[in-house]
Amino acid sequence: MSEKLDYNNWTSYLNGFNKRNRWRPTRLEVCGEMGTQVAERGLPLVGISMEEDREGSARIHIMLGQHDAIDPRHMTYTITRVSRVTPKRGTDGLDEALEIEDEQGERNLLLFEQRPLISMIH
Repeated sequence: MSEKLDYNNWTSYLNGFNKRNRWRPTRLEVCGEMGTQVAERGLPLVGISMEEDREGSARIHIMLGQHDAIDPRHMTYTITRVSRVTPKRGTDGLDEALEIEDEQGERNLLLFEQRPLISMIH
């Protein structure tokens, strides 16, 4: 299920999205002229923030990363001139993805990966 968000609700929606999905493993796909490219896979969501640039266009930052000494990988992915934010929810009501489109029509899709199953057999 998808629903386009009104610009005035982006910040409050992203705040709730962060609380619901922090530390969930992700996959970040960029869909543009070159087809779909995977920009990242497996890093957990730290948070998403929004700001306006000098021209008043929306800019969204997606922060991903591990917070431990064993795997300190992290990245911040920035999307400029954002024109549309569309959440995608599963039939269970949980967030499945967040699609962010820029003014040129390039779509950025933040998907949630399944958590790995931990074996209880010793």
